[in-house]
Amino acid sequence: MIHKRQTQEYDNSLKALFGDEAPDILSYLLPGTELVGEENIEIDRSKLKADLVYNIKYEGRLHILNMELQTHVDRKIHLRMLQYHVGLLAKYEIPVISVVLYPFETNVPRSPFEEKSGSKVLLTWHYEVIILCQLEAEQFVSQGAICMYSMLPAMKGADAQLLLQAIKGVEEHYSREELRHHLMRFWRILQKTKTVTREDKELVEEKLRMHYDWFIDTNPEVIQRVSRGKAEGRAEGRAEGKAEGKAEGKVEGLRQSVMIIVKSRFPALEQLAWQQVTGISNAEHLNALIGQLIVAPNEEQACKLLYACKA
Repeated sequence: MIHKRQTQEYDNSLKALFGDEAPDILSYLLPGTELVGEENIEIDRSKLKADLVYNIKYEGRLHILNMELQTHVDRKIHLRMLQYHVGLLAKYEIPVISVVLYPFETNVPRSPFEEKSGSKVLLTWHYEVIILCQLEAEQFVSQGAICMYSMLPAMKGADAQLLLQAIKGVEEHYSREELRHHLMRFWRILQKTKTVTREDKELVEEKLRMHYDWFIDTNPEVIQRVSRGKAEGRAEGRAEGKAEGKAEGKVEGLRQSVMIIVKSRFPALEQLAWQQVTGISNAEHLNALIGQLIVAPNEEQACKLLYACKA
């Protein structure tokens, strides 16, 4: 039941993203596609359970687009999509483009689907398969494709530095309420992705905790995830009082963030970093060091920052 609920949350997050950004997203995922009107077209959902259906122009000609969003492997997805394809073709009598989008999975059914009777092919049906974890995150950042940034954690090459750059871009582009929705989608994909290392995930989550308290405080799902780290920090200092323990826990968490960055970006400096940060008990100094190390262009500059942090 819990797995089913989580899957539905991911599906709903992706559907909501398309609702807000469909014209731009489709132009990146399916070059040559132009949305005709901004609304998902009306269908009889008692007969068709399709996710997203649009009127589009593809290479200048009218088509129907059926976009299915799959956060898990479904070995019969092609049969279900074929039903939608035929139903839409019969209703609108114009070509139908069927697409299935997988954020996380790679071992999935591939196009074309063939129906056979012995050696005889009765039906050949072509559909599109888009696998986010096989796309390059850097490509969309270099293009400034803000509408795609919520999906970046699912893509190849999405490290902490790139994801933090994307968060900054989203923050500058959207209103606070829009930003809240985008951060929620971004965060959910970050939790499930396999393309981002554990260390980089922790670094990005630390950034969200430090700079987006309002986002955390308004999302019970996020609160549950981050509360464990806060509880550990409080536990370390209980013997000397709750307030002191919480402060020490925060400092220790920041020290660990520094070590995660150094281990990920400058592994040769790991011992130096540990020697330096263990002597820092000021949270503001550690926060500043984290910000500098994230953008440090090379090991030499990072080394200078570590030596200077206790000066």
